Amino acid sequence: NDGLVWQVDRAGQSRVVFDAQELEVHAIAAAADGALLVATSPDGKVYRVAAGGTSSVFFDPEDKYIWALAVDGPGRVYVGTGDKGVIYRVSADGKSDVFYKTQTANVTSLLIAPDGQLLASTESPGRVLRISPAGKAFVLLESPYREVRGLRVTAAGAL
Repeated sequence: NDGLVWQVDRAGQSRVVFDAQELEVHAIAAAADGALLVATSPDGKVYRVAAGGTSSVFFDPEDKYIWALAVDGPGRVYVGTGDKGVIYRVSADGKSDVFYKTQTANVTSLLIAPDGQLLASTESPGRVLRISPAGKAFVLLESPYREVRGLRVTAAGAL
């Protein structure tokens, strides 16, 4: 509950590169320009941390939790939130819109598939969704479990 992001170099030396005001960091992603994006909770925000270490609020939704981040080829940032399971799409200049409402409690992970579609896993209920760039969703998995926590694409491109 310190809200810290650590950098560890190849020699094993570590240093704090970001110290959030919020208690927790739940996701990090590389922005298209090389900056680090850091998602925090509670009272979730997404911070942009430049290579020199300066940080600023990149996106501040009303949602309490931010669980997941993904960046697509054009540099748009997808932000998976909770209590209402909303996915936002944020442009590089910080303009946002609601990309998809999952009808679940939390979006637990996000991944850009090789074909450019967004994959999202959720909690309450545990699902895996494939969402087109136009925001049309298809349920890939209706899990018997309460949540699906992570997604990975294999080298062959399979989920």
